[in-house]
Amino acid sequence: MTMTVKWLGHRVGLLLVVIVVSLLASSVPAMGASGAPVSAEARAAAPDLPGGHIAFSFWNRAPNRCTYEINIISVADCLEGAETCQASRRIFPLNNVSEPALSPDGQRIAFRGWGDPSSADSPFRHCAPALKARYLANTTLDGTGLRGTGGFWEDAHPDWSPDGQRILFDSARNSDRITRLFVINADGSNEGDLRIIGQHPSWAPDNQRFVYRGCDLTGNRCGLWIALASPVMAWDTGKNMIGPIVLDEAASHPDWSPVSDEVVYQTPGSGNWDLMIVDATVAEGGGGEPRVLVAAPAREGLPGWSPDGQWVAYVSDASGDWGIWIVRRDGSERHLLFQFDGGVYALPKAWEPYGARDWLDEQISWSQ
Repeated sequence: MTMTVKWLGHRVGLLLVVIVVSLLASSVPAMGASGAPVSAEARAAAPDLPGGHIAFSFWNRAPNRCTYEINIISVADCLEGAETCQASRRIFPLNNVSEPALSPDGQRIAFRGWGDPSSADSPFRHCAPALKARYLANTTLDGTGLRGTGGFWEDAHPDWSPDGQRILFDSARNSDRITRLFVINADGSNEGDLRIIGQHPSWAPDNQRFVYRGCDLTGNRCGLWIALASPVMAWDTGKNMIGPIVLDEAASHPDWSPVSDEVVYQTPGSGNWDLMIVDATVAEGGGGEPRVLVAAPAREGLPGWSPDGQWVAYVSDASGDWGIWIVRRDGSERHLLFQFDGGVYALPKAWEPYGARDWLDEQISWSQ
């Protein structure tokens, strides 16, 4: 059985319930152990609480918007409370972009551009003016200095190298529609086809390896695999593959810690999507033993490490409504940073240019 067939079958079986409600920008207080906002005094007493910024995207269904929108929130401000969080929240100025990835220094943002609706009868024809680019690109946080990367509308899930010079991504651009992995310079030059079937690549801190969702060359032993981003040897299929660290065909959205050989990922092993952490150790049997990070009776997914590697951000409906959460890497402390208005992740109609999408197609990013 090929990886494509396995993933499709698993996805259809697990995701019969489509998540469609509004995600207009609003937030609620971050909750600590006491259920109260984390005050400035409390932050001073606990200086190891995280900082930096988190970027996430959602479908804004407001009549004057009806577009994908990227928001960037300050972790420190959102820990302090809803009012402070809202006051500093930034709405990325380019419309109809999603799947954000902040550069390691937090100065640029990569994203997937969806372009303008092409048909005159599109329900999105009169929505907020969209960025024309229907491909991966990156800009400064104010939307200037656009650099196209890749050039195909199927390119997705960008991830910056630790030195900020290269971007990994996946794409089903080829005629067989199988998703493969590519690497390109952040300025759009020197693209390479890694000849690896996979999704959701994430760089290791050594700037050479990366983790991704994939299988062996026969389409079996599916899970999370490690490979090398260079040299690019497009004539030698699978040459850069190193081996698996988790043999779980449902495991997805891996993110490699920026400071250690740990990988966080999501899996529906308990019936809901949960978060796991595993050492990035390759072994014949599939690597190390994963440990549970978050397994609440709710859905958790799209994990992303904090810049210091001590916390993980993720989306969840654990409070009954969907929002952005953070958790310590040992699972000992959780905070709700930002709650989506209406309670659930909103999605566009399954119409060109988007097709049928789910919250699992998105990603979030945490940087400086």
